[in-house]
Order: sequence, then structure tokens, then C-alpha cells
Amino acid sequence: MKKKFVCPHCKGVLNPNVKIILLADTGEARGLVLLSPQPGNYKYLCDSSLEKHLRHGETIDFACPVCHADLMAASDPSLAALELHMESHPVRRVEFSRVFGTHATFVISEDEVDAYGEDADGYDPMNFFGA
Repeated sequence: MKKKFVCPHCKGVLNPNVKIILLADTGEARGLVLLSPQPGNYKYLCDSSLEKHLRHGETIDFACPVCHADLMAASDPSLAALELHMESHPVRRVEFSRVFGTHATFVISEDEVDAYGEDADGYDPMNFFGA
């Protein structure tokens, strides 16, 4: 069953093959970044001109490469949000840290939050349900 990561704004598919493709902006450099679709896998690929501006603890702005909409999560401004579409499953929300070096990913369904990464404990799960 193929997982489709989708822009919450334009519904464009962001993983046409294996990796999730996003626009990343550090304030000093901007470029495409490829992320793993596996929650908890924090390996990434990007051009060296962007990578040299990635600094531990700094916030990265992520945008959709299709519509250029900001992907900041409504639940927490330190997170980015995508939709996860899978056959025979309701749409889920995937939120991940925008802070470089912070490993926290959340897969959110209507009644459950699955947390991944060693820094996930630093977030309040109640925020994901709008409380």
C-alpha cells in the first residue's frame, strides 16, 4: 500500500517516487530537500549550497514545491504539517520539527497521536487535537 504525502493546501503529491520533496528556506539559502517517508528516519538530501546554511537549533521554513504554500503546522509553529493518504485509511496528518537537529515526528489520526524521534517527548500531545 503506497503512502502519499500530500500538501494540505493544494493536495499536490509530494513523494512522486520514494522521497518527500519540499522547498526549504533557512533565511540565507533556499532549495529543495528530500526527506524520508519513514517516520523517525531523519536522513535528508539537499544541495551543498543549502546544506552549508543548516545550523543546529535554527528553524527552517518548509513550503510546498507545487503551490509554494507555507507548511507551518497550526498546532505548533515549530512544526511543519503534511497530509498522509493511504488506501482504505482515513487521511492522517504528519507533523515534524522545523528546528534543524530536533528529531520529532507525529502521525495524527482522528483519535491517536503516534510520536517518533528522541525529541518527541518535548511536545504536548493535547495541542494536536486543538485543546
